[in-house]
Amino acid sequence: MKLIFHGAAKEVGRSCIELQTRGDRYLLDAGIKFKEGGFAYPEHLENLPDIDGLFISHSHEDHAGALPFFEHYKIICPIYCTRLTYAITKVLLKDSYKIARIRNLHPAYNKTDLREIHKDVRFIRYDRQYKHRKIRFTFNNAGHVPGSSMILIKAEGKNILYTGDTKLRTTELVKGPDLEQYKDIDVLIIESTYGNRSLPDRAEIRRKFLDKVEEVIARGGSVLIPVFALGRAQDILIMLAERKYRVPIYFDGMCKKITSRILSTNDKYVNNRKILDHMFNHKTIHIGSPRHREHAMTRQGIFVTTSGMMQGGPVLSYLKEMWHDPKNAILMMGFQCKRTNGRHLLEDGYIYIDGWRTYVKCEVEKYDFSGHADKEDLKEMITRINPKKLVVQHGDPDAVEELRSWAEKQNKYIVYAPELGEEIEV
Repeated sequence: MKLIFHGAAKEVGRSCIELQTRGDRYLLDAGIKFKEGGFAYPEHLENLPDIDGLFISHSHEDHAGALPFFEHYKIICPIYCTRLTYAITKVLLKDSYKIARIRNLHPAYNKTDLREIHKDVRFIRYDRQYKHRKIRFTFNNAGHVPGSSMILIKAEGKNILYTGDTKLRTTELVKGPDLEQYKDIDVLIIESTYGNRSLPDRAEIRRKFLDKVEEVIARGGSVLIPVFALGRAQDILIMLAERKYRVPIYFDGMCKKITSRILSTNDKYVNNRKILDHMFNHKTIHIGSPRHREHAMTRQGIFVTTSGMMQGGPVLSYLKEMWHDPKNAILMMGFQCKRTNGRHLLEDGYIYIDGWRTYVKCEVEKYDFSGHADKEDLKEMITRINPKKLVVQHGDPDAVEELRSWAEKQNKYIVYAPELGEEIEV
């Protein structure tokens, strides 16, 4: 039995791990990676139609964005995921395709491929064991975003646990995972997005964030909060409910559809559902058109909008109006990939607007409301799960290396940090 890494090997993006058993082939996730001028898809994929099953851990595009790409190349096999993951994935894929066409990025699939995916989807419930051919598998809450899963596969007498993206601690929106259920794990495939970073105390950073919102409003400025449509958008609404503001809160972009999908589910791991419902349906103004957006920007307000890395979406319209005024503030959340507007803004103080490099004059702050475990929590997860073999992936090279080095020094695990295309015997 072996693992082959078609993506997310010493990188964040295009998660796609192949599990080969005796006679069968399975894929863990099917993601894309954003790059300048387009997308990077999983690599070193051979004999794709022979795949026997595809497991999707959650709906973020770096884990599910290649589904229509695989459909285009006629990979016909069951696609296993939670019902909420698929509901959100449909929305994100449709929006991603629309934006890609507008920006002439030429995705490697078409509208028909998007429509055909549903035929292969099989909905999985948390905490139940399922059987497919010669393997058994279970989806458990991962604590990353609503619907996200850690996937336990039992094959050839071994237990393989894939974390997908995970967060150990309970957040405003999602409960943390239950690690006590994982016994006798032979192989742990763990993410390492923050494998070399410690995140600040969430309660303290939430207080600082809310204080900053009040400070900006008090000085007459507006607050722009670029968010990921899934996870951070809902976290922020729940946080904003803690205080009262004399200016309106606007909700724009894909945030609206995704929040609606979350509220329509009975996912037992979603936190603060009543608060989220109240904020979404009664305390925010939903932007419904470009004209509505233009009118809203003439007023002081709090603007929560996609996209989180400021590569596209309504946030670009707000940036055009807000970047030049020092009274305004851009409050950023979570991880920013290399070569994105978000990373440029944090490290170099500029963004690209309509192709022009623009050095912003408004205040910029970053708050680590991440949906990922930091290095201390990753180490705790490894220690508590106590696998025989550990595979460190889904992280920038420095993050992977630090977590790998720590794990090797424990002298408890056989540790791997695979390269793209590498095969590992397990």
